[in-house]
Amino acid sequence: MSEGNHSYDVVVVGNGALGLALGLELARRKVSVAVLGQPHRPGAASAAAGAMLGAFGEVTAEHLNSEHGRTKLDWAHQASKLWPEWLSQLRLDSTDTDLLTAKGTVVMLNTVGVPEIDTRNFKAIRDSLIKYGEKFEDVDPEDIDWLDAEPTARPLQAMFLPNEHAVNATELLMRLEKAFLAAGGMLVAERATRVEHANGRVHGIALESGTVLRTDKTVLAAGAYSQVVLDSVPEQAVQIPRLISGYGVSAVVDTEDGTCPPSVIRTPNRAFACGLHVVPRPGGQVYVGATNIVSVEPRETALISDVLFLLNCANRQVRKNLADSGLRKIQVGNRPVSLDGMPLLGETGLNGLWMMTGTYRDGLTLSPLLAREMAALLLKEESSIDLEPFRPVRPPIQPASREEIVDATVTHMLATGYESDWSVPIYWPATIEHYLHAAYTQRAQELDPTFTPPPELLAASRLNPPLTQALRDYYAAGRGVPNVGASSTAVPSSSSGSLSVEDLARETVRTLTSSGVPHPQQDADALLAHVLGSPEPQDQVSEEAAREVRALVARRAERIPLGHIIGHARLGGVVVSVNEGVFVPLFPTECLLAWGLSTISEIQNPVVVDLCTGSAAVALAVAHARPDAQVHAVDLDEAALECAHRNAATRAAAGDTPVTVHAGDVADRDLLLSLRGRVDLVLANPPYVPVGMEISPEFGKHHPARAIFAGADGLDVIRQVISTAGRLLRPGGALAIEHDDPQIGVVPALLAESGLFGDGEGHRDQEDRPRYTTSFRK
Repeated sequence: MSEGNHSYDVVVVGNGALGLALGLELARRKVSVAVLGQPHRPGAASAAAGAMLGAFGEVTAEHLNSEHGRTKLDWAHQASKLWPEWLSQLRLDSTDTDLLTAKGTVVMLNTVGVPEIDTRNFKAIRDSLIKYGEKFEDVDPEDIDWLDAEPTARPLQAMFLPNEHAVNATELLMRLEKAFLAAGGMLVAERATRVEHANGRVHGIALESGTVLRTDKTVLAAGAYSQVVLDSVPEQAVQIPRLISGYGVSAVVDTEDGTCPPSVIRTPNRAFACGLHVVPRPGGQVYVGATNIVSVEPRETALISDVLFLLNCANRQVRKNLADSGLRKIQVGNRPVSLDGMPLLGETGLNGLWMMTGTYRDGLTLSPLLAREMAALLLKEESSIDLEPFRPVRPPIQPASREEIVDATVTHMLATGYESDWSVPIYWPATIEHYLHAAYTQRAQELDPTFTPPPELLAASRLNPPLTQALRDYYAAGRGVPNVGASSTAVPSSSSGSLSVEDLARETVRTLTSSGVPHPQQDADALLAHVLGSPEPQDQVSEEAAREVRALVARRAERIPLGHIIGHARLGGVVVSVNEGVFVPLFPTECLLAWGLSTISEIQNPVVVDLCTGSAAVALAVAHARPDAQVHAVDLDEAALECAHRNAATRAAAGDTPVTVHAGDVADRDLLLSLRGRVDLVLANPPYVPVGMEISPEFGKHHPARAIFAGADGLDVIRQVISTAGRLLRPGGALAIEHDDPQIGVVPALLAESGLFGDGEGHRDQEDRPRYTTSFRK
């Protein structure tokens, strides 16, 4: 740094791919700009990256299910179109070599992962390529050059993405520095320590040496290290999702035979991490990456356990003689992860303090695009993409419901076991899944009644008190942050008279999502239809109707069941009324109903019994589908019986075959004595939750306890159902019992123990969750 030259139009904190790309973009526009950072970049994500330019190789089904995730994919796709010219501009003279080290990417689906993640993500990649019209080719894994996995990790499918390359990260950073200096930029080989500001404006940035660079615009682009500087402005830091580290280990290996693949070889993203990947490097080397461990503070040295895991995965899943290769270098990088998992792009609440970080896994890929867009914002030019959804000062972004996040957390945690080649008894995974689900649900509730962190942060928080406290502090502060989100999701005031159905729908989904409501889009649609009927999206909503919708939404945000709010529920083509003292029929029970109807499809005038009937929805759906059936519904609870009688009368008046409702206890050995040995089908959705288990408020707080809980193991009523069904059913008669997920390994054993039934068969519902077990009377 020249003596006395301490004043700049813009100072960029961070000399990784994003910081240098922004500095270069500004310098080329003749802006006086300095980029700060230690030359050796200890622990920097860019320096340790595989540098895959993959818009689609990183796609996951979870991201495609959210608006923010789809936005990031669209940006990555746009960035991929900029890279050829970007690379050519970095080739300043004839001595500069080609930065590309891999031509294309092979994505393989192997036997190591779990279908709920790997198969879904493989399909999501394929679907996205088709949607964007990008080239890809299905290939036989046997024909993939250099791939030689162990037999137990062999690939099942693969596709080649010819336009997804990789660059040498080390050479890229050196070339960016060279181009930045050639354009007139200043490199300052120090870390920043604090922001100098007064009267609500930035006026400088202080360095470790004590030097202060004068500037009225500072951009924090130092990845996970940006938090140190941001903390010097505590009134801003408290409003912005804190940056932590996705600490990762990678390795550079001298291959045993001096060969390397021509393309990247990788799996889909899995197990809280990016997929396992091997990237060719010059001179018979390959880059192997990468692990991902959430850490509040960045790390600069690798844990031996992470190195062993990474290299074992590569040796097992990609090339089985890789263990004979020489280990050239172990690298450590800290991916910047915000507490809501989303980027921090734009100006903070302090005039002149900007952020360009938190991109987690795709900062290098996005660097040409984000550099162009951030430069436009800094220079008050028109931008081509909308960065507002990721403005640093914002309420927490939660792209999925709490239940969906917990489900994802459990699945990813189990996936880490399979990738580690665990071997456990056959029933253990279902049991582990059950208790993990309860533990993570409880942890989410302990963190905040409304907001839920991304799956990897939720998992990490259970063993990381500093992370737990950071999340709680952020959520508490986030309740006071105005919603300054993207213009595409902004909701006009109803007082302006310009509120459309589409606007109100977006507002409703956002409210339900932030409240942790499962399936917020479905519930939003139902609530709007309940009040508005079936209007067109562009239709305007009156103030009175908007108030009515918001009042219902507020109740749903309190986790009151949807059926209790709108007063009815649908099952098997039948609408039944439900009140607050009655269990609300759920969509997954459609599977049990469909199975039951299939078993009596060839029987004339079948006799059917629905035990623990509640609202009588199942019984009435059977009578609706089979007018010739003799259907009986049984319950013990007075509120349920009143509701069942009312629904039965309503359906009979509508023309369905009348259903007989009985007051009775499934534990009563004389229940339905006149039907003993004559029944063709028994269906039951009994209480099955263990007493004391933490469950969602919809069930734990807003449903009658006797409809939910059933003893210490949740099986008390199920045992009684099996016994009663054994007495009622004729030989060959069918039984279907709905139950909790882990009980799918227990209920068949109870059926066998009774001596009355053949082998039990477990079934999954529409979401592929273990839901009910069936059997036939001996």
